[in-house]
Amino acid sequence: MEVNIKKLEKEQLYYDGSMKKLYSTSNPDYLFMEFKNEVVAIDSKKAKKVRGKGQTNTETSSYIFQFLDSYHIPTHYIGKLNEKWLVVRKLEMVPINVIVRNVSAGTFAKNFRMEEGQVLPAPIIEFYFKNEKMGNPMVNEYHLYAFGSANQDEIRMIQRLSAKVNAVMKNFFERRNYQLVDIKLEFGRSKGKIYLGDEVTLDTCRIWDNGNNSKLEKEIAHGKDNEIGKIYNEVKQRILHPRAKDEKLNLVG
Repeated sequence: MEVNIKKLEKEQLYYDGSMKKLYSTSNPDYLFMEFKNEVVAIDSKKAKKVRGKGQTNTETSSYIFQFLDSYHIPTHYIGKLNEKWLVVRKLEMVPINVIVRNVSAGTFAKNFRMEEGQVLPAPIIEFYFKNEKMGNPMVNEYHLYAFGSANQDEIRMIQRLSAKVNAVMKNFFERRNYQLVDIKLEFGRSKGKIYLGDEVTLDTCRIWDNGNNSKLEKEIAHGKDNEIGKIYNEVKQRILHPRAKDEKLNLVG
């Protein structure tokens, strides 16, 4: 543990997004992350209030970040202060969303005229420039060099970490009888080092249930509030309490 998180004090609102808030703390290197009780599904732009969803994502993301740390993946996660707040490292975010695709789905399937559910022969890593006025366009590493968003070494590290996170999480979900269709990742820098930032939850992973063939992102997009809450809780329970005998960690809190 790099800092005694119980001694940190919340200060000002640092960031207010659709899914979470970040607050500055008494230590300039760390932030409090608070998840909202709101959901915006992958195939929908409309936000819905879901009771208890914030606490569910706090527990889920905390568990997964600890799991990724056990595979020596550098993340901004420092610890869970309570059921409401995570403590994370303050990062200078690289302005891209990284999407790693394992299965053809959604707009990807439509754009490339592929059958939905077709397993890709190899994962596809895509970069999307974070600029809503530009429509968050897809870019490649040369755009990022030209825009001054990241240098060559940073992009190579982001690509390597994205591939590793995807491989670890794909296996992680398989042991829980889920298929990881695709995952959205964000990265930032601190003191010259690249870290995985943001969150890893049902909000950033498109997963399908192998047991009943349900496509959770579409159920969330069209479900009622109580149904959505139930989905988040069921996923959390299966993540935190896997039945697989070969789970690497038995993490608590």
